[in-house]
Amino acid sequence: MKSYRVLALGWILALTLLHLWMIGSGRWPLSADEAHYWEWSRRLDWSYYSKGPMVAYLIALSTRLGGHTEFWVRLPAVLLGTLTAFIGYALTRRVFHSERAAFVSVVLLSVMPLYAVGALLMTIDPPFVCCWALAWLCLSRVRPREGELAWYGAGAAFGLGLLSKYTMFMLVPCVVLWLISSPRLRHWLRRREPYEALILGLLIFSPAIVWNARHGWYSLRHVVTQAGGGADRSLLAALAGGPEFLASQFGVVSPLLFVVFLLATSWAWREGVRRDRDDLLLLVCASVPVYLFFQAWGFLSKVQANWAAHAYFTATVAAAGWYESWFAPGVRRHSRSRLSRFLVVSIMLPALLLPLAFSPDALEWAGVRVPSALDLVGKRLLGWPELGRAVGEIVASTGDRPFLASDRYQIASQLAFYVPGQPTVYNANFGRRMNQYDLWGDWETLIGRNGVFVMYGAADPPETLRNAFRTLERVRTLTISRHGRALHTYSIFRGEEFRGFPSRPFAGF
Repeated sequence: MKSYRVLALGWILALTLLHLWMIGSGRWPLSADEAHYWEWSRRLDWSYYSKGPMVAYLIALSTRLGGHTEFWVRLPAVLLGTLTAFIGYALTRRVFHSERAAFVSVVLLSVMPLYAVGALLMTIDPPFVCCWALAWLCLSRVRPREGELAWYGAGAAFGLGLLSKYTMFMLVPCVVLWLISSPRLRHWLRRREPYEALILGLLIFSPAIVWNARHGWYSLRHVVTQAGGGADRSLLAALAGGPEFLASQFGVVSPLLFVVFLLATSWAWREGVRRDRDDLLLLVCASVPVYLFFQAWGFLSKVQANWAAHAYFTATVAAAGWYESWFAPGVRRHSRSRLSRFLVVSIMLPALLLPLAFSPDALEWAGVRVPSALDLVGKRLLGWPELGRAVGEIVASTGDRPFLASDRYQIASQLAFYVPGQPTVYNANFGRRMNQYDLWGDWETLIGRNGVFVMYGAADPPETLRNAFRTLERVRTLTISRHGRALHTYSIFRGEEFRGFPSRPFAGF
């Protein structure tokens, strides 16, 4: 079994080195969300409009150590991905007492597309999933008559997770369900430690609560809007929502792995009940309710594919334990061989497709044209440095230090990162929903100055933009192409003597 320990550690080390090379290669520019969170890190606060402050703190710590580059923005994601893999290894080993199962869990985590991307892109998901995993590792130490300290560890992880993503609140009902499902652990509902752990987590989270109280509870309003509160939805959209979310999970998890997780959690529940195994019930209660919640919510509102990411951490551990059970005495060799082949195919399918997802050029060179809808790298990552250089050249040619702005927070954030000098950029409201730029404001300080404004597309500028300057002219239309196919088109305008934008309500939160 020591050989599996070496394999697991070697696997984690190799993946970490691969991820470090990938974020340092310069081949994949920042996504819009990464650039926006980097903008947050330049203006540290107790919390932010749509999310807690953890992602900004981590990026700020990294970039202040090494510089404001793509590598240092993404370094926390790589380190958190590595830490999550170690937590998965430790939890699997603790539950199943098997180095082989622990190795399998590490492999499953690394090939799952959702987690593979999360180990590279610095969004709110890497710290959130890591805190979710850490909380359940602590809770795995809770026993009928011991585990007081484990509760406080879980409480600390709960608080840090809330600072990362508000979905961490789901830990509370999942833990309650686990205690109710485990007859030997129900007495913890009458003990003080779980409630003190909850208070500890809320204390850690309290700066974000105070910030929201001072800022009109913007985060709460944003979450309610994102969850579909008050939104009208047609019957057809509601009926299609559930299957649409299920299909998205096949994409971000991979179809065969999704089936493996479904079978594994079913096995863990049966074995947990039959053998009175609290740890097996833990794996189910930390995963299945999360997935079922979002699956049901898909019929009520639009649910993003990554919202259930944390459900698959303990499902992965359950899958590794299910695999280990195939080697128990009494299992026929033929059945074991057949199930093992199924698992190998489940691992190999995403393992082979992931490199193509990150390097679609490989398919283009082979003569296979990637459909635009599936070219996520091209649509979300490519073109931003070129846009930054083009805008930088226009700014340099004017000589009057114009301010930069856009009507999209995505463009504004990318300009802030990729325009030489990484200037302050502003985000105008032409009828969009609110975002963090609106809390920073400062439009009044720009009155009388010249500006450069960037928009998607090649259409004429809206009347609101024309009226905001004494004169406005299009200086360039930039099209980003790859292999002869246009990915993005931007219009770059230059305005003289900014007059200000009229106040207008936001389209939502």
